[in-house]
Amino acid sequence: MQAMGAARHVACYQRWIAGQEAGLGELEASSANAAAGRATDGELRAVVERCMRGYAEYVSTRRALAREDGAALFAPPWCTSFENSVLWIGGCRPSLTIRLLYSLSGEGLEEHIEEFISGRGALGAARGMGLLGITARQLELVNDLHRRTLRDEDALSDRLATLQEDVADRPLLPIVRERATAAAAALGAGASCDGLATRTRLVVATPEGAVDHEVDAAIGRYKAGLGRLLEEADELRMSTAQTLVTEILTPRQAVETLVAAKQLHLKVRSWSRRGEAAVTQPARSPVTLPPAPSSNP
Repeated sequence: MQAMGAARHVACYQRWIAGQEAGLGELEASSANAAAGRATDGELRAVVERCMRGYAEYVSTRRALAREDGAALFAPPWCTSFENSVLWIGGCRPSLTIRLLYSLSGEGLEEHIEEFISGRGALGAARGMGLLGITARQLELVNDLHRRTLRDEDALSDRLATLQEDVADRPLLPIVRERATAAAAALGAGASCDGLATRTRLVVATPEGAVDHEVDAAIGRYKAGLGRLLEEADELRMSTAQTLVTEILTPRQAVETLVAAKQLHLKVRSWSRRGEAAVTQPARSPVTLPPAPSSNP
């Protein structure tokens, strides 16, 4: 990634983290006010909408960056190795937001999920369940959203696997085979070792300062495909969160869910940086032990 492009990617990420921190502070204050009865649903809804606008702006900026270099966002160097290991198409899995809601609501909600799916929970439609007071109707909507989100995640994962296979099987592998065949032909012609090495450099590798246009085009198509997948994954992340917090949950439930999501993101980031810094710190100087006493008198 060129320096100017890298700078834009880093700046986008830094703005996003700053927004996450500021948004968490506002959401936590709103949560405390709601618990004390000092916040109306309208005020809480306004906070949720501001949070989602910030998310939408981030997605829009990433869309432009993905079209420049989609590959750069799949394992970004500004994230720790642990953060990158849990990324799914350049971000978190959309279904994680729903699983976070289940976890936040407590074990009681999971028991009611089984009741609802089996048909035993239909009579409790007006009764709040779990720590957030999720109703049976809300649970039905959350379960439907979860199923749709998992289906869409699987479809994107399959497309990513196909894209990775295609770039090796179709554009790149034949190129390698053609060059290997040409090198073998040169050997069969009785080329000397030095001559073979020269021919191999000309066929397998590109001359310094030149560009192998065929390989370059294949990689370019692959990066463009990654960029399109990342755009769709970001849209799925956005739409899942938007549906959950603005269409299914109450304003207070939405605030609590967004607080937990931002806390999780920032805590993982902080913890992984501390852990990585500890691993990369220079090892302490070994302790020098005194020499063993001589066995001679």
